[in-house]
Amino acid sequence: MSSFGSLADEKVPASRTSTSEKNASAFASDDGEHVQKAQSDVDVTVGLVAGHDGEEISAEESRRLRIKLDWRLLPVLWMLYTLQFIDKSTLGASSILGIIDDNHLSAGQFNTLGSAFYIGYLVFQWPQNWALQRFPVAKWVSLNIFLWAIFLGMHPLCKNFGSLFALRFLLGASEGAVTAGLMLVTGMFYTRTEIGERIGWTFQCNGFAQIVSGFISFGVYHVSPTSKPNQWQWLMIIVAVLTVVCGTIFLLLFPDNPTSARFLTTEEKIKVVHRVRGNQNGIETKKWKKEQFYEALRDPKTWLFFLFAAVSNLQNGVGVQYSIIIKSFGFSTLQTTLLNIPSGVAQIFGITLGCYMLRRMPNSRAYLAILFFMPSVLAAILLMTLPFSNRVGLLSAFYVLGFGGAPSFVFVVSWVASTSAGHTKRLTTNGIFLIGYALGQILCTQFWRMEYRPRNLVPWGICLASYVGDFILLLALRTLLSRENARRDKLQPGGPHEEDEYGWVEVNGERRKVEKALMDLTDRENLSFRYVL
Repeated sequence: MSSFGSLADEKVPASRTSTSEKNASAFASDDGEHVQKAQSDVDVTVGLVAGHDGEEISAEESRRLRIKLDWRLLPVLWMLYTLQFIDKSTLGASSILGIIDDNHLSAGQFNTLGSAFYIGYLVFQWPQNWALQRFPVAKWVSLNIFLWAIFLGMHPLCKNFGSLFALRFLLGASEGAVTAGLMLVTGMFYTRTEIGERIGWTFQCNGFAQIVSGFISFGVYHVSPTSKPNQWQWLMIIVAVLTVVCGTIFLLLFPDNPTSARFLTTEEKIKVVHRVRGNQNGIETKKWKKEQFYEALRDPKTWLFFLFAAVSNLQNGVGVQYSIIIKSFGFSTLQTTLLNIPSGVAQIFGITLGCYMLRRMPNSRAYLAILFFMPSVLAAILLMTLPFSNRVGLLSAFYVLGFGGAPSFVFVVSWVASTSAGHTKRLTTNGIFLIGYALGQILCTQFWRMEYRPRNLVPWGICLASYVGDFILLLALRTLLSRENARRDKLQPGGPHEEDEYGWVEVNGERRKVEKALMDLTDRENLSFRYVL
């Protein structure tokens, strides 16, 4: 079986295994038989594509479909990610616009508000992933967008730490659907070689959001601090209104999966499903399967990805502290509102370069992530050692942090999205990874204490130590997956056999032949699956 966008695009061979080989390793098993399942147990697209399994897609047609998907999906995702980052960064922007004084916050309480968002994110990550499987994806995400607009819009009513903590917690709980949804939908519409770039381009919007947030902060700074609403309250109100607009557009335009994409014809929907079959993880299955859940818990790569997310996000306390850090270099409040804008530009440039390099070297995620972390290591050292008289040097080092760290994290997000098959297993793996992300974010905000200012040697030192942990985990992941690919290659010296690449499904009472990629098999069950590196 071959098609444009197949496993060959990742420069790894397809594979199979026979019944006699299935016990060769505890890491993976595949009985090599023509499995039969009920329609409710397999992919939602089976009814659409059944009977079309022999069709091939030309490279030209695949490219046309990819361009059409990009124009219809990416602008909506970019809008969503821009607003999401602006929403959660409003606390950092508000730190110099009056929220600390108006709510009588200590430095410790302000740091805890940064953690509150990710506590909500962590607590609700599993329920969010469960809901993403049970309910239509786009509609569930839209509901959460409207919820976070409400929670953000209620911030100006707060008068103390407790009320702010509750709203930040709820804001994190509702925004927990966004990255999980992004990791899910990119795999529905794009091949594994395309997922990395699309996730990267979407994460670029974090940098764009920093630019937009800087200009909004600059504008509201000119509101009189004694007016009602005052500066930080206007910031929250403006962003909440923008979020309502974003939620409405997302609800109207974004499909739940290829079968519900109104901008595609029936023929195009079938071709979209076929062009991603090389991913070997299907599109979507609405039935939660406990055996896949337990398999994800037993899979060593799940926990290596979890540890990477937790360790790498120990570096992200600057997401809440950035205004305080920049102002500590000796800049005024007005200057500080604008001086974070170049950090967003640096992040966009870094991710753009990273996406280009990933396209040229598609099986080099671990090495590229380590390479892009290097400038951040240098930046942290400079921020610890440069004298405060060198404001330009300190500010430049701060910008370099965004250039290096952002693309490295993007590489791993796309890696997680591409290395698990079986819909329940994929959602479970994604959820555990994002729980690690939230845990790191919760911890990192607690390092930026008043007693460490302005030099902040302790938090910058923790950042440096976390980079070393990142390098070890990235190399461990690549070694694990590379060895498993090699083991699978040895199980099929004769190459792939067409007859082992399908199963049988009852569709409307009729027994139909269906590609194995749509049988909702996990990466352990399906030895045709190859891990991208």
